[in-house]
Order: sequence, then structure tokens, then C-alpha cells
Amino acid sequence: MKKLFLWIIFLFIVLFVSMKISTEVQNKILFLSDSIKTGILNLNSNTLKAIQRHFHQVEQIKQLSNSLQEKQQIEYLLEALKVEYNDLLALVDSPLRLNLPELSLVRMLSFVHMNDHKKIWLEYKSKKPHQEGTIFGLMNENKVAGIAILQNHRLEGFLNGDEKCSYSVVVGDKKSQGIAKYDINKGFIVDYIPLYPKVEVGDIVQTSGNDNIFYPGIFVGVVEAAELRQGYQIAIVKPALNAVSKFYWLVDVEDLSLVTSVEENATQSQEPLGIDSAKLSQ
Repeated sequence: MKKLFLWIIFLFIVLFVSMKISTEVQNKILFLSDSIKTGILNLNSNTLKAIQRHFHQVEQIKQLSNSLQEKQQIEYLLEALKVEYNDLLALVDSPLRLNLPELSLVRMLSFVHMNDHKKIWLEYKSKKPHQEGTIFGLMNENKVAGIAILQNHRLEGFLNGDEKCSYSVVVGDKKSQGIAKYDINKGFIVDYIPLYPKVEVGDIVQTSGNDNIFYPGIFVGVVEAAELRQGYQIAIVKPALNAVSKFYWLVDVEDLSLVTSVEENATQSQEPLGIDSAKLSQ
């Protein structure tokens, strides 16, 4: 009887120890299994991210390549037009020369301030030296995006809606002159428009080219409302571009003044004739 009791106690102890060991082994196996699953999931996630990043980079390279090709095409067309125009002027012996704007594709680097999406830093690479404070036009998709100013050898962009962004425009079919700018109460407006003709809702706003920032005829926006002020009108405008882009066209418009002299032309036309006024009087 005593031996039976001891065997029962022994079996109970063995069963208890085996259950304890089994639980610890099971926990370790589950922990190892969870670690393996986590590792596999992380590996899959990282692999997927790497693949997506690769294809995204390929797409960016493709877009950049297309943009550069378009840029080169435009530059070639402008150069060809310049040569053709100057050749035609040479045939008619005219002193006028065509001075076309330069277009450069620039990349946005970052925002100037974290919560201000109207000021951006732009990549500045130019073969031609520019003075500090030079103002350039910014455009994208043949629409005005804003202006850029060279400051401390860095190119800072001020997009439509920024208080530093202003340029000369024309409104409507009658080409009423005005200044596109930001108003703290009205937003993006065209200011100082003459009283006549009257500005209408839906009128198209385009660059005038009078300020040597843009060339004429670039789409700026559409008039949403017009108001009368003392001696002039203002137009509240919905800008054609609102979203920030990764790339912009930098417009460099030099002074397009035409040098003409009627007296010089008259002198040049008379010199070959050899006319002597004294002989005529005889």
C-alpha cells in the first residue's frame, strides 16, 4: 500500500514537471514562430517598398527625360526662329533685331518655410551671369505660376498669392492694363485697372509683357468678380495654377527695346547718292 502511494506521488510529480516543461517549450516555440512571421512580413514590406521606390524613380527619370526633351525642342525652335527672323531683317537692311526670352527648366528644392506653400527654393543654374535682385517669370503648362528673384546667389520663388508676387497683365478682349498681386482681404487680384472698359466676370487675364518679367499672352487666370474703386477697377481672379509643381519654366526676358533712329536711316540713305547742296543752288 505504501509503495502504491509512493508510485502515485512519483507519477504526479513526473506529470507536473512534464506539463511545466511542455508549457515553456510551447511558449518558446510560439515566440520563435511569431519572430519568424514578423521577420517575413517586414521583409515582404521592405521588398515591396524597394520595388515601388525603384519604379517610382524610373517614372521620375522618364518624366524628367521627357521634360528635358521638350525643353530642348523649344530651345531649338526659338533659336531657329531667331536666326530666320534676323536673316529676314538683314535682307531688308533693317537695324531691328529680335531678342527672344530664354526659357530654362528649374527644379523645386523645398519650401522656404514649413507652413508657407507660396515661397519655394529653386535650383539655380545659369550660363549667363545675372545681377542680384533680378526678377524672372515662373510658368508651368504655359500658365503663370509666379515670379522668382535672385537673392544671395539663391533663387527664391514667389507663387501667385504671395505678397511679393506681382507683375503686369491685361484683362479681357480689350486688353485693359493692370497689376496682378495679392490682397490680404481679396486674395489674388488684378489692381489699378482703368474704369473703362468695364471688367466682366469670365474675362481672361494674360501677361502684358510690359514689365520685362514675362513675354505677352501667357494665361494667368479668369475673373471671378469685379469691383469699382475710386478712379479704377479691381478684378478678383481665380489663378490658372494653384498646385505646387516639381518643375517650372524660368522665363528670362531681357529689355526688348527697339533701337531705331530716323535721322541715321535718312543719313545712310543719302550718303550713297553724293548730293551736294551747293551744286544744286547753281
